[in-house]
Amino acid sequence: MTWLRRIRFPLLLMAGATLAPLLGRAGFLSESKWLYLGVAVTYAAAALSLNLLMGYAGQISLGHFALLGTGALVSGVVTSADRGGLPFMVALPVCAIVGGVVAFVLGLPALRLRGLYLAVITIGFAYVADQTIFKLNYLSHGSAGIHLPRPLVNTFSFSRTSDFMGILCVLLVVIWQVDRNVTRTKLGRAFHGIRIDESVAASFGVDPRRYKLLAFVISGAMAGVAGSMYGHVYMFVNNESFGFEKSLLLVIIVVVGGLGSRAGVIVSAFFYALFGVVLTHISWLHIFRGFDILIGAALLMYTVSRHPGGLAQAFQESRDRERRGTPDEEAEEPALPKLPEMPRPSGLPERPTVEGLSGSVPVLAAHEISVRFGGLQAVNAASLAVPRNKIVGLIGPNGAGKTTMFNAMSGLLKPNAGKVELLGQDVSEMPAHARARLGMGRTFQLIGLAGDLSVTENLLLAQHVVASYGVLSALTQIGPSRSVERELRDRAAEAISALGFERFANTPVKRLSHGQQRIVELGCVLVTAPEVVMLDEPSAGMSPGAAENLAVRLRDMRDDLGRTILLIEHNIPLVLDVCDELYVLSGGEILAHGLPDEVVQRPDVIAAYLGEPAAAAIVEAEAEAEATPVKAKPAPRKRTRAGAAK
Repeated sequence: MTWLRRIRFPLLLMAGATLAPLLGRAGFLSESKWLYLGVAVTYAAAALSLNLLMGYAGQISLGHFALLGTGALVSGVVTSADRGGLPFMVALPVCAIVGGVVAFVLGLPALRLRGLYLAVITIGFAYVADQTIFKLNYLSHGSAGIHLPRPLVNTFSFSRTSDFMGILCVLLVVIWQVDRNVTRTKLGRAFHGIRIDESVAASFGVDPRRYKLLAFVISGAMAGVAGSMYGHVYMFVNNESFGFEKSLLLVIIVVVGGLGSRAGVIVSAFFYALFGVVLTHISWLHIFRGFDILIGAALLMYTVSRHPGGLAQAFQESRDRERRGTPDEEAEEPALPKLPEMPRPSGLPERPTVEGLSGSVPVLAAHEISVRFGGLQAVNAASLAVPRNKIVGLIGPNGAGKTTMFNAMSGLLKPNAGKVELLGQDVSEMPAHARARLGMGRTFQLIGLAGDLSVTENLLLAQHVVASYGVLSALTQIGPSRSVERELRDRAAEAISALGFERFANTPVKRLSHGQQRIVELGCVLVTAPEVVMLDEPSAGMSPGAAENLAVRLRDMRDDLGRTILLIEHNIPLVLDVCDELYVLSGGEILAHGLPDEVVQRPDVIAAYLGEPAAAAIVEAEAEAEATPVKAKPAPRKRTRAGAAK
C-alpha cells in the first residue's frame, strides 16, 4: 500500500475538484468561505514553488511572492476584455514562461552567490517590482489595478468560487505531479546534491551553476502559474496585492511544513491561509481575534525549536517511535565487502580509454601545479604521474597541500599555474563535473555523500553523468526519462547487492555508521566505472581491522576491476602495503618519489614528518646499530626441578 500513501494528497485534491462545485450549489459554505479556500489552494501552489527552491536546491528567496505578482498581472493582460481577451487556459502557459524568464534573470546571481547575499537580491527584486514594475500602466493601469475574469467555457462561467475551486484543485495536482517528477529524476537528485555540498555534486558530474539556475527557472514557472490562480480567485489585483509580508509568509509556510516535504508544505499552507478565518468565525475563539499573526509566529518558533525539520520531521519521528525496537543500522559494522564490478555505462560520452593509451602516457598527470591563497603558497610547482593500473600514493605531513593538490587535479579549484592531463587530454580548463564525465572519480576526506538521501538515491546521484535525458522529459515523464531511470535503478541495485547492503537500500546515509558510509562512497565512485579513482584518506575513522580489509579491496580495484588509483593516506602501513609508487609532498613541493619502501626510509622524508632533530637521532641510531657487532646469545640453561626450587 506504499503507492496509495504516495498519491493520497492528489486523490484528496481530485475529490475536492469533483465535490466543490456540487457542495457550492447545494449551499454548503458561503461565497466568502469558498474564497478563503481558493486562496488556501493558491498558497499551497506558491509554497510548493518556493519549496522546490529552498527545500531541494537550498537557495533562499525572500521576495518570492513578487513572482506570483508577475504571473497574476501577466494573466490579467492576457485575459482581460480590454487587453488580450484570451481564455484562461491560454494564460497559464504564458504565465509559466514569463515567470521562468523573470526567475532566470533573477537567478543569474545564484551562479556565484548563495545564502544571505542571494536573499538580499530577491528582497531587492520584490521592492523594485512593488515600486516600479507593478505600477506600469500597461500591466496594472498604474496603481488602479487590473481585472482578471473567471474562466468561461462556451456559455458557462466559473463565476462561483466553488466552481472555480475545481479548476484550482486540478492545477494544484498538476503542480504536485511536476514537483514529484522533479524529485524522482536526476533533477531532484542534482538539486539535493548541490544543497548539501556543491563539490560532492560536481564530482558526480553535476554542474552546480547550471542546476542552481535551473531550480530558479522551474520555481519561477510554478510561481507564475500560482500567481495566475491567485489573481483569478480575487478577480482583481494591483501593486499592493503582493506585499513583502506575503513573501515572508511563504517562507514561514515552507519552514513549518518541512523543507523538502510536499505534503507538509501543503498542510502548512492551508493552516496559515485559514488560521485567521477560523479565529474570526468560531465564537469561542473570538478572544484571540487580532492576535492571529502573533499566534502564528509563536507556533512557528515552537515547531522549529522542537522539530527543526518542520511538520515532516515531526511525522517522521512519530513513525520512528512506532517501529522502535528494530535493529539499529549503526549497530552492525560488517567487514568491507567485495566492491562492485560495474561495466562502463552506455550513456557516457565518447572518451579516450585506458586501453588506447601508449605505455608511456599516464592515465592522470599533473605538471608544475601551483596554487596560492593570498600570501600562502599552498602548492608550488608540484608534478606527479599515475600510470595505468597502478596504485600511486601521495603522503605528507598535515598542511603539506595534499588535498589542495587533489582539488586542483579534480577541477574543484583552478591552479595559478600548471597543467592537468587525463587520459592524455589536457583538462586544465575543464570544471570538475566535466572531468567526471571523462572518467575521473574521487572520494573526500569528509565523506562525500548526500546524507539526507538513501543509499539507493546516492547511487543514483552518482550516475548523474549517464542520465541521458532532458529537463522537459524529466518534468513530464514523457520520452526517455522512464527507461533511463529504470536502467539507473538496475545498476544501483546491482551495486548494492555486490556491497551486501540490501537491508540498507532505503536507509538515509546519515543513519549509517562511519565505516558503512565509506563503503557506500566507494560504491558510488565505482558505479560509473571511472578510468581513474582519487581517494582522499579512505581509511580515516576506520578500525585497524577495517583498514586491513580496505587494503585487500584496493588491490582488488587494481587487479580485478582494472582501476587506476591515486591515494592520499596518513596510514603508512596501508600505503606500504598497497602502493606501487609513492610521492611525498611537503610544504607544497614534491619532496620524494619512488618505491614506497625506499621513499619512507629517506632522511628528508623522516625529517618532514618528525622534524630535523628526531630524524638525525634516528639516522644516528641506525648507524650505531649497523656498526655494533651482534653478539650470539648463550644457549639457555636447562632448568631442573631442583634448580627451579632454588
